[in-house]
Amino acid sequence: MQAKDVVAKQNGFHVLFAKKFTTLAGTFDSEIRIIWQARNIISDAKSILGLMALDVTAGTVLKLTAEGPDEQRAIEELGILFELYE
Repeated sequence: MQAKDVVAKQNGFHVLFAKKFTTLAGTFDSEIRIIWQARNIISDAKSILGLMALDVTAGTVLKLTAEGPDEQRAIEELGILFELYE
């Protein structure tokens, strides 16, 4: 399993970002999750509703995890997308 901490740059996930993120996540065979440890919430990264329902605030630290045959590439590419989110 691969994991990476990411930080939300805005309040909530807007629909355009959520669409890009879940579309990219859907291209990987790995099981990908976003974990909000402070609130004990685990969301499927391939679910647009799951991502938008997190209702994070700017500065929230989330853990991005992937487990499967392409987990390393999934974490790298999704982590980059998360960092570019403005």
